[in-house]
Amino acid sequence: MPKDKRQIQSINDEFLRRVEQLRIAPGPSGDVPEWTTDGIEELPEFFNSTADIWDQKFGAEPDDPFYQAVALQIPQTDEPIDILDLGCGTGIQLEFVFERAPNAKVTAIDRAPNMLKQLRSKFSNKTEQLRLQQGSLLELTFGHHTYDYAISTLTMHHFLPQRKVAVYKEVRKALRTTGIYVEGDQSTTVEGEKSILYWYNRWIAKLPGGDNAEWNYDITLSPETQSGILREAGFSEVQLTWSHPSAGAVYVAKY
Repeated sequence: MPKDKRQIQSINDEFLRRVEQLRIAPGPSGDVPEWTTDGIEELPEFFNSTADIWDQKFGAEPDDPFYQAVALQIPQTDEPIDILDLGCGTGIQLEFVFERAPNAKVTAIDRAPNMLKQLRSKFSNKTEQLRLQQGSLLELTFGHHTYDYAISTLTMHHFLPQRKVAVYKEVRKALRTTGIYVEGDQSTTVEGEKSILYWYNRWIAKLPGGDNAEWNYDITLSPETQSGILREAGFSEVQLTWSHPSAGAVYVAKY
């Protein structure tokens, strides 16, 4: 990550420039919040267009508490444990995972091919341990009793609650019976969730592909709702293991 203030400003400006070029759907009309008025961009193109500067803008320090909280659910081991990474992006979370399990075999899935390209370059020394798969989590299956762990980091907030249940059911099928799913994501209050879903229904739901996460809109949920969704998907035990008002929350769900 760049340390110089001018570098940081330059990356932020370039990121914003690219995002502004992608905004092709207008915001809602009438008496609306200011944050909706700029319009919205297509989600796949948002990630593809920013992949090469993603780590410069969003990369994490080695002691980042959020990413550490996710990685700490995976034991320190030299064994070649099997991990499924959902919405892997450029592999920021994997930097922390490989610190704990350097020989892990990882299936990394992302919808944006440019994100996978960056991940492949970052972990060029672990090519034999990585299986990269491009595709939507809403359309893929992940196997049967294949993985010791499944993880997702800042991914699932792109999906509606009912869509998440379907994905989680596939994740649970993919885990071994001793397997664990770990999710780190955004979090909000019950009232905040109501507002987010209100504007989703008023705006995003009316756009083509809105229910299939085609637009870069964050459907951030409360811990109460998120825990309930994981239980609805069939996980036997769900725990909120870490949370921070601005950084998000980490959930652990056992098969």
